[in-house]
Amino acid sequence: MTPPTATKLDFGKKKFGSDWLIINDGVMGGLSQGEVAFTNNSVIFKGRVSLENNGGFSSFRSPYGSIDLSKFTSVKMRVRTNGSKFGFTLSTDTRFYIPNYKKVFSTEAGQWKTFTFQLRDFDQYRIGRATGNKIPEEYLSKIIRMGFITNFKAEKDFSLEIDYLEFK
Repeated sequence: MTPPTATKLDFGKKKFGSDWLIINDGVMGGLSQGEVAFTNNSVIFKGRVSLENNGGFSSFRSPYGSIDLSKFTSVKMRVRTNGSKFGFTLSTDTRFYIPNYKKVFSTEAGQWKTFTFQLRDFDQYRIGRATGNKIPEEYLSKIIRMGFITNFKAEKDFSLEIDYLEFK
């Protein structure tokens, strides 16, 4: 994935995100499932989180690449959910135990909502647990992957429809 040159990443245009991956807890023995479907205006990420076999997450992530977000201060997104909580994540390392950075959001079931998150306010997580730290500003030039995750230890069906991401 290359750094965003156009600041708006529109999931409804030319199936942006078609090279993104579903990564579930099956990588650690879990049984959660996720899938994506493209509409003319968005991408829908849906599935079921299972807690069996120490499971508990499903994610939709960009491929690895160099994503320099240092010239941006915020990310704006338009999404709707089935009421489930999600996180928008930024990663700086391929190893799962190295902290990543996340902003948590949800909407009323079926309602579109626009969120704007300050990049410097992304919270640090280590293996799904908040550390109390924020992303170091110098890390914004070292992002290698972004994505969406539901990993809130609730066994349930989930749905997230994404219209766009816009970096400002």
